[in-house]
Amino acid sequence: MQKYHGKLIHRVFDELGEIEVVDDGLYRSLHFGTEPKQSSMQLSDPVALCLSYTRAMTTALLLCPTPQRFLLLGLGGGSLARFLLHHYPACHIDAVEYRERVREVAYLHFALPDDPRLRVHIDDAGQFLRNADEDAFSNYDVIFIDAFIGTGISQSVLGASVYEACRSRLANEGMLSMNLWSRDFVHVGEIIDDLGQSFGGNVMQLPVLGKENIIALAGNGFRLKKRLRGISQRAGEMATQTGVEYGVFIRQLRKHNGWLSFL
Repeated sequence: MQKYHGKLIHRVFDELGEIEVVDDGLYRSLHFGTEPKQSSMQLSDPVALCLSYTRAMTTALLLCPTPQRFLLLGLGGGSLARFLLHHYPACHIDAVEYRERVREVAYLHFALPDDPRLRVHIDDAGQFLRNADEDAFSNYDVIFIDAFIGTGISQSVLGASVYEACRSRLANEGMLSMNLWSRDFVHVGEIIDDLGQSFGGNVMQLPVLGKENIIALAGNGFRLKKRLRGISQRAGEMATQTGVEYGVFIRQLRKHNGWLSFL
C-alpha cells in the first residue's frame, strides 16, 4: 500500500491513534496518522540525522564540553538516541516514551540498538519528571524534548513547572533543547516566556531554515554567555566529526538572538 510518497510497511494502533512506518527505498519514516514525519532514518546510514530540526536540536551539545548523560523526553524512531550512542561511546541515555507501541516500532523498524547505555522508560514525560528518583535520574548534561502527537506538541511537556523540573535535573551547566512548531495550537512565544522564567532568562531561539520548527535552547547556570564565546570553534570541530551543519545553526542563533552579536 502506498502512502505519504512511499510504501506503508507497518501500521499499528493504540489509544492515541495510528502509528505508521513508511519506506521509500532510501528513507524510512514514522507517522502518527498524518503526513508530517515524526522521525526519519536513512536506510544506508541509520546514525545520520535526516531531519534538519533534529540536527538543530543537537546545537545544545556545543555548549557542553564533554556531555555524557542525556535525557530524551520523546523517543519516536530513536534518531537522537542512535546519534548519541554512536558519537558518545561513554554516554548514558534515559529516554521517556509514552507509547509502548512507539518503542516497539523503534526497535523493530528503526534500528534502535539493544544497548545497555540506553534505558527506555514507558511513562508520561511530566510524570517522569515529577516522580523519578532524584538520585538516579538527575545531573543530565542535556535534556532533549521532542514530544509530539499527531496534532501538535504534547501537553505533558508544557508549563513552567515542567521546565523547572527539567532545570532541577540538569547538571550545573546543563542544557535543555526543545523542539517547537510555529503553527502549533500553543504559541511559541508563550513557551519561550515560560522557559525564560524557569531558566533565569538563559534562553535562545533557533528557527530551522525552510521549516516551521523552532528550537528553544535553555541553559542552566550563570555562565552561558561565557560558554557561548567559544561556540564557533566547537561548531567547526563538531561539524567535521558529525557532518551536521553547525555553522548554519550558529548564524541563525546570531540572527534571531540579538544578545549573541559577539559570536
